[in-house]
Amino acid sequence: MGASNDPVYLRVLEDLRDQIRGGTLAPGARVPSRNGIIARYGVGETAAKHALQVLAAEGLIEARAGSGSYVRRLPAAAPLEHDRLHFPGSPFGLDGRPGAAEAVMAGAGAADAAAGDGRAGAARAAPRVSWEYQSERVPAPAHVARRLRLPDADQLVTRTRYLMSADGAPVQLATSYEPAATTAQTPVPFPEQGTFAGRGVVERMQAIGIGVDQVVEEISVRPALSAEAAVLDIPAGSAVLLIERSHRAAERTVETAEIVIAADRFRLRYRFPVAVPADPAPAAPPPAAGPPAAGPGPAVTAPPAGEPAGAAAGPGT
Repeated sequence: MGASNDPVYLRVLEDLRDQIRGGTLAPGARVPSRNGIIARYGVGETAAKHALQVLAAEGLIEARAGSGSYVRRLPAAAPLEHDRLHFPGSPFGLDGRPGAAEAVMAGAGAADAAAGDGRAGAARAAPRVSWEYQSERVPAPAHVARRLRLPDADQLVTRTRYLMSADGAPVQLATSYEPAATTAQTPVPFPEQGTFAGRGVVERMQAIGIGVDQVVEEISVRPALSAEAAVLDIPAGSAVLLIERSHRAAERTVETAEIVIAADRFRLRYRFPVAVPADPAPAAPPPAAGPPAAGPGPAVTAPPAGEPAGAAAGPGT
């Protein structure tokens, strides 16, 4: 076989990645240094540096100043239930059963969890979930203006930012946008103010005569933006789940939101009810078996008067 045309660093990257995923390099283990990679794999400095950069970007290793790079301790992913359909901000809620916050606590750092501040015990109990929010009127970002189909003359939106935490550790970040003209001078100017505070988009819009008849969600994965990484307490560039969620009334989008969740800490869980059809009427029993119906046979001619029966039968009968 001829020589491979793959970049040299890929050989190093794939071997170290396999060792990490296979457990040869366990969580917390020190990864070979740049010089160690050069000596072990016979590659140049550029290839060694690139392999370590990719492993860090994939979230498999973390660099410690003056010490080197180590395999990250990845928490077990916790489920976020898609069961808060009428809640503001996000439909995803953290499982409230004991142990559900362990992924959050592990993501916040094992040292903090065991620091004697009571949070290590909280990881074993049902998590204490809290929400922070802030609303303001701002010009719509270009991609939001397109999604809401805002006219050029009126690009103002009501932006509400939500941060969900469990036992003080961040879980998800949600940013909601509504056309300011839709709710201005109504009983529902902001999602978290007034009579309908915290009641969700569907109920708030219904209160001002707008019937939401469809919710659309699109899920993708991308690297975290620097501001998102800082809020969610994850390394810059880590993979996040992005859920773009829009509430629609016929062809009109009345609200759109972006929900950002650390992809290595949580997985999204959906449950779809299945309508069980009513039992069909029992089938009629098959007819009882009887004597076989007579099939067509040879024609029989009645004997002339005065002749014995059977006289007209053909030969061999």
